[in-house]
Amino acid sequence: MIFQVVHVHTNEGCPGRSPEQTKIFANWWQSFKKTSGLKVMAGYASSIDHTFYITVEADDYATLARALGPLNSFGSGHTSPVLTIDQTLPWAKAGAFRASK
Repeated sequence: MIFQVVHVHTNEGCPGRSPEQTKIFANWWQSFKKTSGLKVMAGYASSIDHTFYITVEADDYATLARALGPLNSFGSGHTSPVLTIDQTLPWAKAGAFRASK
């Protein structure tokens, strides 16, 4: 299953604010990418907005939740299960997203 993680932190909580915080975040990121049961598909940062966008494939939600836990020490965010557009097109063609009459 694919998940989109959006993490936001403040300037004060930014992991780039000090060498110590940067090291903690870098260690978490390297560990996260090696987590069994997870495959990081993409990881982006909007530095001005203090926001991370991480797309990950996970065997299950529990594995992902445990691996993301330490990220909460820097801020907060949300995690959404997502599908590829190719996966949703058959549903759309079948009427899954149309209002019922």
